[in-house]
Amino acid sequence: MAVDPSVLSRNVRGRMKFNCRVDALPSASEVESDGARLLVASTDDLLGLGCDARVREAAQTALRKLGLSRSEGTRTQADFEARAMSLFGADAALVISHEEALLPLLPTWRMATEARGRRSIPEAAQITSPEDAEVALSHPGMLGLILEAVHPLEGDLALTPRFAEACQRRHSNLLVIDDGLGVLGPTGGGAIEHLSLQAQVTMRVLPLGGAIPGAGALVLGDRELLDSVRGALPAPAPMSLAASARALDIAVTETARRARLFDVAQKMLTSLKGRGFDTGPCVTPWIPVWLGDEALCEQWLAALAELGIACRGWLAGPRSRLLLAMPATLTDAQVAQIAEAFERLSRKLQVPEPGSINKDAPVLARPGSYAMGAPAALHWTTVDPRERRPLEPELPHTTPPSSAENLTLRELVYDAVETMTWRATSVGSAQLRRSAEALRTLIDKRRR
Repeated sequence: MAVDPSVLSRNVRGRMKFNCRVDALPSASEVESDGARLLVASTDDLLGLGCDARVREAAQTALRKLGLSRSEGTRTQADFEARAMSLFGADAALVISHEEALLPLLPTWRMATEARGRRSIPEAAQITSPEDAEVALSHPGMLGLILEAVHPLEGDLALTPRFAEACQRRHSNLLVIDDGLGVLGPTGGGAIEHLSLQAQVTMRVLPLGGAIPGAGALVLGDRELLDSVRGALPAPAPMSLAASARALDIAVTETARRARLFDVAQKMLTSLKGRGFDTGPCVTPWIPVWLGDEALCEQWLAALAELGIACRGWLAGPRSRLLLAMPATLTDAQVAQIAEAFERLSRKLQVPEPGSINKDAPVLARPGSYAMGAPAALHWTTVDPRERRPLEPELPHTTPPSSAENLTLRELVYDAVETMTWRATSVGSAQLRRSAEALRTLIDKRRR
């Protein structure tokens, strides 16, 4: 039977494309590709800490002492978690291998999620506004909302204060995945710190690997809740943890890096808006440039590479765009060089006529401001929910039995961890074989 790619990629909303192959990173501002050096216009290393000598030395020291293996219970992990608790005023902290590894442990079938989020949570009810959230949370048995506080593909922030109010009115939990670590907030604590909503969030998940280099995610929240999942998920390698810990200390103490990052974003946004580019609701250093055509986006990426600019694009059919995320280490001359490349290409290549352009100077989400989004055309706020296949009548319903209706979030998480651990240790090879044969028989029966 031939495999239909459209079925396998049903939940893929777009794909990221980089316009060059990176052979080396001589600095945070440049990449080496096929013997040439290109200026970086799109990176995850926004503060330039991934190339900082102090961060690299911390990683190398941990590598010499502990190697590459994932060693649980290391002093490096304990020190990092204690430092994070102190910096962000959290009751407890836990570092895990990946933020999406945490989601299967949560009772997502009894939670809602914003449709604009990038992460796939199939069992959660999708909502598009705080009003929708309040309606969803009013249903019996609903525990709360999983929210992505930053939208890097659009450059704006979620309406977290209003979502938090909806959760408070419905006595529900608010779990936030915050990609703003190191970028937003007075100390770089993320969008929740930027909006002073720490007390209203049950759990904060801060992915590492962006402005704070490393791997995995830092989870902040109630001690009992985090203790219920501690040990169920592996921690990143000590080398990665040591680099993240050192980078976090530098980001907190060297506030000029964050200020410079916003200065670079301000210069680029002002230049793009002045030339008629549609940057949508952007108020952060993640700057999208709407092109609205996948082939045109690929053409722009190739042309930028020829001009010595390393850039990424989000290829999503009629919602395609360029994604700029310029590091704080760029000089004014380098920023001007990137802006000049965009001006030259705008005369050479077609720029789609945007529905609405606001050429006023952008107001960014700097510390002390409460900007969450800029006025934008309708195509930026249009949401394309992931296509969902309805449950087959023969398949069991994912809703837990009524005996679990009154369990707290911590108890449900603990129950999920215990169940998964039991399955991993108790299901033998014979049982797995019988289950696979039964599944194969069911598939053959449906084909006939």
